[in-house]
Amino acid sequence: MMFQIRLMRGLKHPNYFTYELSTTESVGKVWRHVLIMALISGLVFGVSGYFGIGSEYLAKKFLILSPEEFQLQKALFVAGQMLWGLFYGMVILYISAFWFWSMTDTELNRFVVMQLLVLIVLLLERVVLIPVSLLLGVPEVSSPFSLGPIAQTLTDNSFAVNFFGGVSLFKGWVIIIQYLYVRALTGKSRIIVLSLVLSLNLIYWLLSAFFSIIQFEKVI
Repeated sequence: MMFQIRLMRGLKHPNYFTYELSTTESVGKVWRHVLIMALISGLVFGVSGYFGIGSEYLAKKFLILSPEEFQLQKALFVAGQMLWGLFYGMVILYISAFWFWSMTDTELNRFVVMQLLVLIVLLLERVVLIPVSLLLGVPEVSSPFSLGPIAQTLTDNSFAVNFFGGVSLFKGWVIIIQYLYVRALTGKSRIIVLSLVLSLNLIYWLLSAFFSIIQFEKVI
């Protein structure tokens, strides 16, 4: 029987979905779901950019640019965010899947299916942050769902603040999904699976914090 990729079922009933995913002979081609989720990722990042999320440097130029120049800068920013969203989606889907695949003997596409669930959660976080940022007037690093606000009360170090700003309730949800699915798909011990999952997410948090403190508008 052909395996059906029902992502909402995978989020709501992980036990059933992991069993189906681990016992099916092949998950088949997943490129349609990958393409759809990558496009949705680009759209979400584009909408986020349109509302000015992450565009603090543009606000500084509001008074020194003409309205036409400012709108052009904003349009370029939104386009860049859409491209970044596409890239982000593919990284989450394939680089993460490749990480688990390289450490095990499980089919790559099974991990890609798992990462489709992960991407949904991460994009949901992005969507939730849009009204939160607009209503509270806080940047992403100060999200009430993350450890960012706590870190800001303890240190002025930008790297530390951005690192803990990336550790959120949604990221915890991601870790749980990856732990449950990797353990079901590979049958490896809890310690090994937890090490694989935490290592990957730690790498992402470190890279995210590193790139967050780089002022690309001054580099380019």
